[in-house]
This record gives sequence, structure tokens and C-alpha cells, in this order.
Amino acid sequence: MLSDRKIKSLKPIDKAQWLADHNGLYLRIGPESEGGGKTFRFRYKKTSKSLGKYLLETTLEEARETVRGYKKDIAIGIDPFKKKQKELEAASDFIEAYSILKGLDEDSKAYKDVKRNMGYLTSNLGDHPPHEYSKVEINSFIRDRCKSVRTTSVRREFNSICAVFNLVFEEHEIDHFHRFRKLRIPKEGLDSEERDDFTSDQLNLVRDIVGGSPNKIEQIIGLLIDTGMRSSEAVGLASRDIKLGTIPHLIIHKNPMRPLKTRSSQRIIPLVGSSLAAAHCLDLSEEWIFPKYLKTKRGKESANAAINKRLHKILGPGSPTSHSFRHTLTTRLRSVECPEDMRNELGGWASSVSAMYGTPTDITNKAGYIEKALDWSTEIL
Repeated sequence: MLSDRKIKSLKPIDKAQWLADHNGLYLRIGPESEGGGKTFRFRYKKTSKSLGKYLLETTLEEARETVRGYKKDIAIGIDPFKKKQKELEAASDFIEAYSILKGLDEDSKAYKDVKRNMGYLTSNLGDHPPHEYSKVEINSFIRDRCKSVRTTSVRREFNSICAVFNLVFEEHEIDHFHRFRKLRIPKEGLDSEERDDFTSDQLNLVRDIVGGSPNKIEQIIGLLIDTGMRSSEAVGLASRDIKLGTIPHLIIHKNPMRPLKTRSSQRIIPLVGSSLAAAHCLDLSEEWIFPKYLKTKRGKESANAAINKRLHKILGPGSPTSHSFRHTLTTRLRSVECPEDMRNELGGWASSVSAMYGTPTDITNKAGYIEKALDWSTEIL
């Protein structure tokens, strides 16, 4: 980074010098043959633009402020050299502008969430400038969305959309008003009922049917029963994540095929009961255990749908879903007085990443509680 003191101390030499500051801002010191003049320049793509001579035309702070303006302009399609603005003509144009302002990588979960939520909007109401969406059509879309998604999810989606428009409008001084602020979600939260746990009889029936199965979906179900994994975590397992040695366990961590929901989702889970039996049936000869569900963007969703379809066939319509294995394991562990911090580590809800670095004793202790919970019964509840 440059400073006034440093700039003033610099002397010209027999060739031009370029000193970097930040965000593409450079100070060019001309060679002695040109008088050694000091000029700020902004580099963009393969060329540069003069911002003025140091002190004679601009100061360091003024040059930095000019560059900050250029960076904002670039985010919405303005070429600072051509001085021609590419208008943000449609809602989808705001995705890239928002991502640049927030510094989001296209492979990040945050970027994908924003793009998905904006996609819900544009696919249903059309890809228009934000200020052209009317309150009537937005509310109509919200009502339709609530028919297929929980109201809490709808709230998250529209909060995301509103955040995109708010930031880009503010940072680029867009002189329009959008109607995505302070939206009302009909009956918000009233559909957020607790997920049903499996009863012990249901759980035992599922164990009996999927135990030792060569079927991939039934193997995933087996893994879920006594680990409390999310279905997406199971689908994204690599063969190297399964450890069937002295202390059988699996490792959940971020990999190229599966991001994690939270940092605390990284963890080690012991394999016991149905999950250990399922692990012994897995084909670990290839890199990925369930490659069929990793080939497409919607692969994990299709796996989850297949799991729920199989569960409904076994237990009947309206039965608990794949996510209920997580809640049920928590209930089972609570019934055998498993400490709360250990339950949180097993479920990936821990406030630290200590669960990722379990010692053999830690893993054995966790396995012991899960083994106690194998005899869990709902008859006394």
C-alpha cells in the first residue's frame, strides 16, 4: 500500500516505475529523461487510465476514491475507459453486481443460494427491472410459493432477493424504488411444525428391510439410521471417508462433490448398528460411493426423493421422512442421557470444529451412547 510519505520519498531512475496500491491503482514514476513525474493510473484489463498527477491534480485519497467508484461501476457493467454504462436492465443482471460487491465466488454456497433464489423470481414473474415488479404480482407469487414450500423457507428466499436489490441500489445510487421490502408472508411460521420422529417399531421395521441390502437407496437409509447424517452428506461420501478398522467410523468433510451446510458439519461419526451393517455392504472400490447421485445438480434432491419414496412404501403414506432420522437419533440419545455437547457434535450442530478431530476415546464414547440407544423404545414414552 502507498502512503504520502512513501510517495514523496521516491526518486526517479533511468526507467519508469510502477508501484501498486490497491484495487488496480498504481503510481507511475516517469524516468529521469521525462522529468520523473508522479502520476496515478488505474489498470483495467490490459490497459491503464490516468487519474492525474500527484498533488498537482489529485491526492492519494482522491485517487483511491476514484478507483472505488470505478470498481462499483465495473460491477454493473460500466467500462471506466469507455465511459459507457451497461444498464441493469433485468433482475438477473443484479446477481453478478451483488456478487462482486460482496466478493462471492461462483462456487460458493452463498453465490449459488442467491442465484437460485433470484431464479425463482425470474422464472415465475419474468426477468424485469426490480422497480417494475408490482406489489400485487409479488404477493401472488408469495402465495403460490407457500403452497409448495414452508413459509420460513419463503421468508429466507425473499430476504435474499431483497438484500440483492438493496445493496446494488444503494452502492450504485440507482434512482428507483423496489417493492421487495417489508413483505408479508401469509400465516408465517404456522406451518413449521416439528418433524415427526420414527417410533421404535417403525425404526425396527426399516432396519429389518434395509439390513444387508445391495440396493443403493436402502444402503443410504441404513447409513442414516444410526449416524444422524443429512441425506446429502451420505450421498456425497467418498470411499476414503469410510473407516472400517478397529474403531469403525466415517468422516464428513467438504469435498468437490458436496459442500457442507455449516462449518460445524465437519465431524467424525462412529459406525454402529444398522449404519455399520450398511457400511460393510458398500462398494468401496471406486472413488465415490453413490456416483449416480453426484452427476447432476439435482442428483442429491433425487436421492432424497427416492429415500422418502422407499420409506413411504415400507411404512405407508404420511410416514416420517429421511430428515426424521436426525431428529429421532437426537431423541434416542437424549433418552440414554448422552451429554448435549456430544449430541450436537454428532449432529453437526456444535459451536466449534472439535468434532472433526475426535480422539479414539472420543469416538468410542460416542459409539457407546449410540449403542445404548439401539434398544430405544417409544412404548414407555
